Amino acid sequence: MTSTLAISDLNDNPSSDRIFIVGGGIVGAALAFHLSNNATQTKKPQVVVLDRCFKKSLGSTGHAPGFVGQLNESSVLTKLAKDTVSEYLSIPNGFNTVGGLELATSLSGANALRRRREMALAAGLPAEIITPDAAASLAPDFVDPASVKIGLHFPSDGTANAQAITSYYLDQARVRGVDFLEANVAGFTKSDSNDAGVTKIIAIQTAAGDINLSGSTVILASGIWTSSLTNPDRGTKAPITRVPIPIVPVAHPYTFTPPRPSRSGTPYPFVRWPDHHVYARDHGDRDGLGSYNHSPMQLDPADTAIGAWPSTFDQVLSDASSHLKNGDQFQVKGCEDCTDPWLAKKPFNGIFSVTPDNLPLAGKVPDVANIWLCAAIWVTTAAGTARLVSREILREAGTPSALGDELLIKALSPARFQGTEPDVLALQALGKYNDIYNRKA
Repeated sequence: MTSTLAISDLNDNPSSDRIFIVGGGIVGAALAFHLSNNATQTKKPQVVVLDRCFKKSLGSTGHAPGFVGQLNESSVLTKLAKDTVSEYLSIPNGFNTVGGLELATSLSGANALRRRREMALAAGLPAEIITPDAAASLAPDFVDPASVKIGLHFPSDGTANAQAITSYYLDQARVRGVDFLEANVAGFTKSDSNDAGVTKIIAIQTAAGDINLSGSTVILASGIWTSSLTNPDRGTKAPITRVPIPIVPVAHPYTFTPPRPSRSGTPYPFVRWPDHHVYARDHGDRDGLGSYNHSPMQLDPADTAIGAWPSTFDQVLSDASSHLKNGDQFQVKGCEDCTDPWLAKKPFNGIFSVTPDNLPLAGKVPDVANIWLCAAIWVTTAAGTARLVSREILREAGTPSALGDELLIKALSPARFQGTEPDVLALQALGKYNDIYNRKA
């Protein structure tokens, strides 16, 4: 993917019908696809995707392990995940329905899985409690039946190929006339507030010059960099909104086994050990493993979503690998001199975002007339959330939201954290890191 226009093209031909998407990862790509695929509009807006680099994904999309478990304690996330899977299934090489397997190693964990089965059935998701031997038969190299009380199998879950999905959405969007501009977005220029306290973004600041907006809409699909764009320089420069944007980037360890021949037979499901905050999957020519079983670590990401390797993560991965039957095959010592550990398939620190309630921030910013957020979103819910936001942006003024959208938009609203101090929200978000599996009611 290359640029289809220059900043001068935009500034020489101003228009108020443009939609600028900041971020070309899986969320930005899905937004571009859906915003350009609305057959009901008589006049389609010009959509422009801005990203620092279209040749290589520098954000979280580039190293997403691709687990898609649809059941969540949050009915909002479950709905978005189900919508997302239905989207991915239509994309060539986008989704592999290998299933998901959760394992309980304690009596309390077994009770939690039984409760989750009932939740799944209520949500319309197939789920089955299985014996330890049956669990081991689904992933024999991962699961030692002697260490398991019961398993919970989700046959409609699977793994998403985030980069294939992103490429598909971008290619289809380009065919439909979406423009692309490789530019490093550094910030925004805003107008003065009006009597209602509402301002506007009038320019996008980039390293190559400003883009004049002329009333156009901006969607931040900027992932781990969203907070730094909305609240630059941590207080030395005025934020673009008074609404707190508590999207907190955190460190996360993931590792691989060395290369091996691909397994024959039925593909393994992805496997989770919720009692221990550990998960694993078969990547085809090697296995992968990650862990949330460590103190949350807030980061300030620079150029990519892969951070420096903390030495404490060696022990985290060593402990995590002990729960797998083939755990001794995993690399657990970080590679400090690897320029791209994801590409080298070495242990790496993959940065992603958490929020105070583990929900994305998706919707209009109330005190900025032309800014929308679509951020803090995992591959699990990317397409469903992007489609939801696209419908809201394209919805004609005065017409009601699509059936069910109103409740989702309210739950994801960027305004929901107003009235709470940013430091408190950051602590709440970090506290959610260890509850990624959402096992609490």
